[in-house]
Amino acid sequence: MKSVLAFALLAGLSCAASAQGPVYGVTLGNVQAVRDVNQNVSAITGLLANQSARPINSVLLTFVLYDEQGREIGRVRDDVSGPLAPGQIKQIRAVTPLRFTRVTALDVNAR
Repeated sequence: MKSVLAFALLAGLSCAASAQGPVYGVTLGNVQAVRDVNQNVSAITGLLANQSARPINSVLLTFVLYDEQGREIGRVRDDVSGPLAPGQIKQIRAVTPLRFTRVTALDVNAR
């Protein structure tokens, strides 16, 4: 049985992800977090899009996790290997055992 932790994206998440986007032509969207109580892990998922005119070899994503008091409790990274062709959209998935109530994208670094 899965329970939803944090589905709503804050404006800050979109802005943090797109702040890197214009430099590399990469955007991150539809970010969601779901807790799998059977496996005792949370999965952060979303869509990564290459909106540039050139292929991207890989993208390193960094997410910040917060507790119910708004304190940072950890960070999760997801290394998306490519190539990611121009116009291609790829699903991302970062897994963590940490329990959190809010997640934001800190960095989207294309290489």
